[in-house]
Amino acid sequence: ASGTGNGKVLIRPTAGTTHNDAIIDINIDNFIMEWIEIDLGALDSTTTNKAVQFQGTNDDNIIRNNLIHDKGGNPGTNGAFMIHVVGAGGTTDTISILNNIIYNIVETTDDTASAINMNGWQGTLNIYNNTVWNIDSDNSGSTKAATAYRFNGHANQVANVKNNIASKLVADTAAEQRAFWNTGTGTANADYNLSDDTTHATYQAAGSNSLIDKTEAEIDFVSVGVGTEDLHIDTDSVCREEGVDLGTTNEVNIDIDGVDRDSNGVVWDIGADQTA
Repeated sequence: ASGTGNGKVLIRPTAGTTHNDAIIDINIDNFIMEWIEIDLGALDSTTTNKAVQFQGTNDDNIIRNNLIHDKGGNPGTNGAFMIHVVGAGGTTDTISILNNIIYNIVETTDDTASAINMNGWQGTLNIYNNTVWNIDSDNSGSTKAATAYRFNGHANQVANVKNNIASKLVADTAAEQRAFWNTGTGTANADYNLSDDTTHATYQAAGSNSLIDKTEAEIDFVSVGVGTEDLHIDTDSVCREEGVDLGTTNEVNIDIDGVDRDSNGVVWDIGADQTA
């Protein structure tokens, strides 16, 4: 696929998993998933509905610098969740989701579609520098959401959500087009994100430094053509130099192509790609 970056291992399954299992199911502490491309394009007619799933024993799990894309169809009882947590974990546990690109997640019948849904986690959650594009629950009913990021659904969750792009959300009703779905139960520290003009007002990027109502042209992806998707941002993007420096913990400073924002001394861009 175009725009994968360098050195990624490609997983392109031709046989689906059991419904509500994932291509990668994680039930272990101290786990890192990095530099992998998961192409679900051959599984549109299967029951597969998840790419990565946390089972609950997930302290110090890091999902970084991955590309996940092209899940379509009607997989079954639940819609497509590309990164999903199903266990609460411990209150002192941490999951970090960093510098990933997720795109073309299309539920065609009666269900929701979601890129990163970490609502039920009760520990610390870091969602930093991700790019999400084309999450679609159209033709699924007026209460079926198309969600880029969902978080803060547990009273003990501390969600840190910064430098993320959410673009092209499609649903039967505008109220279900949810870029940043903060359930509001725990604690959320969200800022320096971008939501585009497809987002319902209730679910726009929060924070005084976030960008809202931006058009796809203003985000300026390299390509959104069918089959030629490249979600690096181009030189005129409004995301350039609008992020916040998040340091170097868990290599959050390394972008989708391996560019080190820290050693290069750049102002951080919003999203998985650093253009500077």
